[in-house]
Amino acid sequence: MPLIPQDIRTFLHQHHVVSLACQNEGEMWCASCFYAFDEQHNGLILLTDTTTQHGKLMLENNHIVGTIAGQPQTVREIEGIQFRATAQLLHNEKARQHALDLYLARHPIAKLRQSDVWAIHFTYIKHTSNRFLFAQKQIWQAH
Repeated sequence: MPLIPQDIRTFLHQHHVVSLACQNEGEMWCASCFYAFDEQHNGLILLTDTTTQHGKLMLENNHIVGTIAGQPQTVREIEGIQFRATAQLLHNEKARQHALDLYLARHPIAKLRQSDVWAIHFTYIKHTSNRFLFAQKQIWQAH
C-alpha cells in the first residue's frame, strides 16, 4: 500500500476530530469523533460503542466517508481532507490493544470509559490547502 504523503500525514497528526458519515439501506448518520492517526496502517483509530447510531451503521455497512478540518479565521488558512474509508471493529486482542494504546497516548482521558475500538482504513484522500496556493489539491489512493 502506498504511503500517505508527508504533508497529509502532518495534517492528520495536527488534528484530532473526524466527521464521518455512514449509511445503510437509506438510513444515514453523521458523527464527530476524536481520533488518533495510525500512520503505520494508513488510517485512524477511534472509540465508539456499537450501540451508537454510527456504530450500528458501520457494523451493517463498513464503507464510510468523512472530513477532517480545522476552524480557520481566514480563507488563506483553509486546509482539510475529504476521504473514503472502511470501518473495522477490532476483535483481535493484539490489534485491538495496539490501536487502543495509540488512542490512549493521544487521548489519555479515554481510560476512564470502556468503549469499542475501531480502525478506519483510508482508501482515498483528497487534501485541500490554501496555505501556499489557493485551493491546492492532492489526491492519495490506497490502490
